[in-house]
Amino acid sequence: MNNQTGHQTDFDCIAIGAGHNGLANALVLARNGHRVLVLEKNNYVGGMGGTREILKGCQNEVGASCLFPLSKEIKDYFDFESHGVEMIPLPVMATNLTGATGRPLLFYRNPLRLSFNILRQFGPGAMVGFIRLLKFCEYPARVLDRFTARKAPRKLEDIIAEAATPEKKAHLELAFNGSAMDIIDRFFPDPVKHRELRANMAFAAVQATYKGPYTPGSGLCLIYTMAQEGSEGLIQRVRGGLGKLSEALVTQIEALGGEVRLKQQVSRILVEDGRAVGVELKCGERYCADTIVSNLDKQATFNHLLADHPLGAEAQRKVDTFTHRGAFVHMVFKLKGLPDYSAHLDRLNHINGAKFGGAMVLDPEQLQASYESCLRGELPDQVPLAFQIPTVVDPTLAPQGYHIASAYGFYFPCEAEKSLRGKLRDQIAEKIIDHIGIHMPNFRELIESQAIFSSDHFASMQGVTNGDWTHGLLH
Repeated sequence: MNNQTGHQTDFDCIAIGAGHNGLANALVLARNGHRVLVLEKNNYVGGMGGTREILKGCQNEVGASCLFPLSKEIKDYFDFESHGVEMIPLPVMATNLTGATGRPLLFYRNPLRLSFNILRQFGPGAMVGFIRLLKFCEYPARVLDRFTARKAPRKLEDIIAEAATPEKKAHLELAFNGSAMDIIDRFFPDPVKHRELRANMAFAAVQATYKGPYTPGSGLCLIYTMAQEGSEGLIQRVRGGLGKLSEALVTQIEALGGEVRLKQQVSRILVEDGRAVGVELKCGERYCADTIVSNLDKQATFNHLLADHPLGAEAQRKVDTFTHRGAFVHMVFKLKGLPDYSAHLDRLNHINGAKFGGAMVLDPEQLQASYESCLRGELPDQVPLAFQIPTVVDPTLAPQGYHIASAYGFYFPCEAEKSLRGKLRDQIAEKIIDHIGIHMPNFRELIESQAIFSSDHFASMQGVTNGDWTHGLLH
């Protein structure tokens, strides 16, 4: 087949990067009769949603660890479970902990049990507030097309301008431009009675953005996190690790005649007459295709792979508008046993699934102070973190008798001088272990081995701008 430039094409489409987005794109094209080649720089698929051995004998997630809600149409289309993927339902989707003396907040899979737990722990006002918060999130999530397939993102100001009534416009203004705490204060106003709920909702609002919970615009991330789509709005694990999803996509692509090649790093996209015609690998080898698709973010694509072909000023401005800051570290641990909760949390030791993980969070004011420390290039006094022991529900991930754990520590000062970041990584690792130890006192003594990765590592390993796991932060 010849393309418009007269080159002999090797494939109809070349996809750069075998992350889950690149593989999903390749599968759609393969199902529609196209000859597809996917090129991946690493020796595993899935990108930041991949699974590989990091600690000896273990299967560790590279980045993401849970399957968050997808639209029903997406799940039906890719049909993971018919292609060898086994989903693991979580009796407790998250155990969230606030301070040394806070009440644990358990997010049960069963909605009635979840509601009863909130009622019992925090009272009827808190339960009503939680229900009202979920209801509040429905409208902005719907107009954002949070769960709508085949819809490109739209500008927030355009969505707000199209609101049918002044009340709906005010609703969207608050959701998109207000701070998370502007929203949280509406539904959980009492800082004593509602302390743990306020802290956990604040933490939910800052994980895909570079803001604090009191910073204008942080409400948008809260909407994304809390939006539901019926029974599809449940967090699940994948047996063998989240990378099994990407491996299932590879199986389907190859069954349709497509190819996925590992350890093939693309150094640049080839362009002739203003049109992408192929790619050149780091080794110098070239492939041509009618269509080139980049799974990398816009800045990595246009500012690096297409650096020899600058965009016009306006197009470049749009590319550079996207914000990428990886203000986090990812730690993985191999444990000699399963840690126990502290005496204060002893009842959690007897609840099925309560040791799976969740978050260890700070009060909203402390969370905001942590963000402001990050802005100054300093570590927070205490590190807010997401935490998981996946072997509680999937023992296949570690050798017999062992467990693995992972932690995401937030507000790592990613814009500090590079010469300082190694020391800062070592320091934040200790802070993370100390924070876990507040709730699980024997955690440190169970550590056999550990590894820590900051955004610098992810930028190098995955080719993502500033190590950011998103295709642009939610701003």
